[in-house]
Amino acid sequence: MKIARRAAIPVPSVCFWAMSVFLLLAFATGGGSRYDIQSLVVLRPIAALLLAFALWGVERRQLRNLAPPLLFFMAMALLILLHLVPLPWAIWSALPGRDTIAAIDAAAGLGHIWRPLALAPVGAWNAFFSLLPPFAVLVVGARLSFQERRTLVIPLLLLALATSLVALLQLSGGESSPLYLYRITNDGAAVGLFANRNHQAVFLACSFPLLAVFASPSAFPRWDRRIRVGIAAACGAIFVALILVTGSRAGLLTMMVGLAAAALLNRTDPRATGPMRFWRGTRAWAVAAGLLLLLAAIVVFAGRAESIDRLLSSNGVGEIRYRAWGPILDMALRYFPVGSGIGSFAEVYRLDEPYALLEWTTFLRAHNDPLELLVTGGAPAMLLLTVAVAAYVRQCVRWWGAGKGKDGRSVTKGAALCVIGILGLASLGDYPLRTPAIACLFCVMLLWLYGADDAGRHDNSFDGGPSDPKTSTSYEGRGSNA
Repeated sequence: MKIARRAAIPVPSVCFWAMSVFLLLAFATGGGSRYDIQSLVVLRPIAALLLAFALWGVERRQLRNLAPPLLFFMAMALLILLHLVPLPWAIWSALPGRDTIAAIDAAAGLGHIWRPLALAPVGAWNAFFSLLPPFAVLVVGARLSFQERRTLVIPLLLLALATSLVALLQLSGGESSPLYLYRITNDGAAVGLFANRNHQAVFLACSFPLLAVFASPSAFPRWDRRIRVGIAAACGAIFVALILVTGSRAGLLTMMVGLAAAALLNRTDPRATGPMRFWRGTRAWAVAAGLLLLLAAIVVFAGRAESIDRLLSSNGVGEIRYRAWGPILDMALRYFPVGSGIGSFAEVYRLDEPYALLEWTTFLRAHNDPLELLVTGGAPAMLLLTVAVAAYVRQCVRWWGAGKGKDGRSVTKGAALCVIGILGLASLGDYPLRTPAIACLFCVMLLWLYGADDAGRHDNSFDGGPSDPKTSTSYEGRGSNA
């Protein structure tokens, strides 16, 4: 007797919709990296509630699949909490770089008081609570099937379009536009939903691998390919133009990496046929490159290519961040190996700021996340960073050795590796992962990366029915229904 199959397109789980709404909230309220952004009062409590909701029904096997990133997040949280533990004065005063504070305590007559390792405990608490939104994304994502995780590409691309629309409206409204969401921002720039033009540009650059997943016939085999390819091409053109307009030099570099990543993912997709097969040819890529150059030329001649203008300018404005790296490295050696405490960079930089680099503006970040981690976290933080980089390199080697784009899961995993690589590259000259929105994007990529290998055993899809149509007759792998 033949058993009837269920509907080919199952209903997404409650967790999927909760994740999609939370990503919208994260981008609407978490586009800045400062600790005093008022919208964090909304984002973090909701993240805590979402985390509790996800933990209520999560299964052990679901968490086991994401063990590496979850353990890494817990290690980061533990390191921050250790920096908040009060230490006896005899131990604390013997730590590197504490002599100035100890002298101030003595001059003020405070005596031998206990202090935590973090020289700015408020900053450490802020760093601890900043883990809530990305950690909630990871735990909620553990309850999703792999296809549900991959379908998150749609809300992410909609958010990219939303921030692009807001950016265009900001440009039309000028510096006084009410659409700038943050008090401290790049006034007059196309920052979109972010406070910093670099973060806007880096997010748009990350969208190119996402577009490759959306257009991939392996990732969404039952959706109309021609429509998806057309949508992806149109979105890509919009993102290229906006990155040129933002005035972000980091955006130019990451845009090139993102476009190359999208091309690589398309060329390694074995199911590319019809229009997609044409775009795998060398001549077709030459045509695409020519169209991009034409688009860039139009933006330049229209006088809106601020990114290129800033790249070619030699006035030195903004280069203080690069000249500060040498003194910051000296600071790191002063506080090594324990560091000055997570979240204390702005405060300790004021203690050691060279006279030659004094400016009217406040230097809140090192604009180089590994260097800032070396200052604030010392050797333990650098050990965690080394583990993360080693895990990333291992995943890249495994993906490349496994044949790259042999199926939809591999294409999605490759896109995750590309996005993480773009964010890592951007972090060498900025701090995109310190914004809650991009931190949540990073965790969605971790869901793609660590869910791909396990997807075949308990997965279904929105567009193709069971993963093994010869043997499966029901939908069993959606991870969870709340």
